[in-house]
Amino acid sequence: MKMRSLCWSPFVLVLVLAGCGSAVEPSQIAASTPKPMMSPQEARVFSARAVITMDAGNTIATAVAVQGERIVAVGSRESIRQALPDYRLVHDEIFADKVIMPGFIDNHLHPALAGLLVPSRFITPFDWDLPNQQVKGLEGREAYLKRLNEIEHSYQDPEEVLITWGYHEYFHGNIVREDLNAISATRPIIVWQRSFHEIVVNDAALARLGIHAEEFGGHPMIDLEKGRFWETGLFAIFGKLQSIVLAPERFRSGVLNGLEHARRNGITTFCDQGVPLLNLDMEMQHLEAVINENDLPLRALMIANAKSLGIKGDDAALQFVEKLPQRSNETIQYLPKQIKLLADGAFYSQLMQMEDGYLDGHHGEWIMTPEQLETAARVYWNADYQLHIHVNGDKGVNVILDLIEKLQQEYAREDHQTVLHHFGYSAEAQSKRIAELGVLVSANPYYLWALGDKYSEIGLGPERAHFITRLGSLERHGVPVSLHSDLPMAPAAPLILASVAASRLSAGGNLLGPGERLSVDTALRGITIEAARAIQQQDSIGSIEIGKLADFTVLEQNPYAVPTEKLGEIPVWGTVFGGQPRPRITDDL
Repeated sequence: MKMRSLCWSPFVLVLVLAGCGSAVEPSQIAASTPKPMMSPQEARVFSARAVITMDAGNTIATAVAVQGERIVAVGSRESIRQALPDYRLVHDEIFADKVIMPGFIDNHLHPALAGLLVPSRFITPFDWDLPNQQVKGLEGREAYLKRLNEIEHSYQDPEEVLITWGYHEYFHGNIVREDLNAISATRPIIVWQRSFHEIVVNDAALARLGIHAEEFGGHPMIDLEKGRFWETGLFAIFGKLQSIVLAPERFRSGVLNGLEHARRNGITTFCDQGVPLLNLDMEMQHLEAVINENDLPLRALMIANAKSLGIKGDDAALQFVEKLPQRSNETIQYLPKQIKLLADGAFYSQLMQMEDGYLDGHHGEWIMTPEQLETAARVYWNADYQLHIHVNGDKGVNVILDLIEKLQQEYAREDHQTVLHHFGYSAEAQSKRIAELGVLVSANPYYLWALGDKYSEIGLGPERAHFITRLGSLERHGVPVSLHSDLPMAPAAPLILASVAASRLSAGGNLLGPGERLSVDTALRGITIEAARAIQQQDSIGSIEIGKLADFTVLEQNPYAVPTEKLGEIPVWGTVFGGQPRPRITDDL
């Protein structure tokens, strides 16, 4: 099994790319000679049409030398030969006509969420291409119920629970308990909303789960008449769902297919932003087994979830979180001094907190109330933790920025690196304040593509919906921006995310908020070096520089040479993981 740790090797290598910028020719790149551990040493030299380093100078090279898991030189074949005179160089032309980039990083991806949802039967507004299923999107209430009925009739076992994911009221109409009863009065049916934060169930499911009005009827986020459970209401019944959705074979298949999907799209490192989702030991046991048994070339990084661990109090949770890095091994690494917090509700459910509310009068929700968020954040802030905070609406953003300002006044931290995650909707003025407070953003630009057109019609209106995931303003203010999928909230396909961020085209082909486009360079940095920086891993991954891990994504085209709207269509050859080429596999698992 390939070692996946991000720790440094026993020696440190330094390469000086003198005078290099994006326009530097490979022949101009100078390389220094590292001190060899033994002589002669062997290094493998990958030549390519272009090696896009994503280093500080935006250097473009044509070759990279690897020894073991580490990069030992970058430049041209000739400059590498001069830099490594004591090395035996093995030249590999496998990528001679391809483009090498740093391995793509998704700094917000939950394998456990894939374990829960990916095994479900997808009925979604848009197409999905996963190793275990290829799905054509559909819209309309009649079409949705017809497809659900077809799936129900395809089941042979009358006791099998039907779980479907991808439902969205704005695309599929209002689906409630009675609609599901009409499809089957005996089979439990669970309809998981597109956000994961909401389900609708039929009578048979309520009976199977043992959910009764006496126990849950008064919960503010449960509507038993409609069979609907959302946000904290869903979390309240999750214990009853576990025997179904966490069945080991089902759960592992979801984790495997989700991670294989990510790997095929060029991801070499992911960070689970908030463990556990449900049960830490169970989730990590399955994750480690899936990665090792299938030899998946992925580095798995974990950040603890303050909400799920804080049931017995935030101080007790902190003591537990402090010890988590001791559990790290060669497959799973717990990142020290980083914590996940949550503010407002889901963007796909229009439950984010908006300063000006919603056009239809409904209101957003809090996952952690501002008071709960402040209490938990203060504990970790005072312990010098980096805060990663889930937030989707501009009101939620204001609450967080006010909180950071308050915490800074209480206990000043020069480089706190707080990260706002998802960043569904923000006001333009907030971009400047984010910069002034030293806050970073990890955004999900797929919200714009999938929801920009529909939210222009419902809930937000065009004045706000056209500015979903406002990123151009952040770039102009110098805010570090990274991009993530939060699979399956978006495909774990970094080039698709970069394409949306740089083009701002919706699913309907409409250009929304063109002034908020990211430059192509910033978008590509958002899936490489800035994605690493947001989780403090920039010294090991994220760029092709000497001493860093030899994790690369190999493309068939240069992303700087295609139109922004075509970035997501660039074929991924595969990856190099720890110095070893790993081609993309197209056959289903």
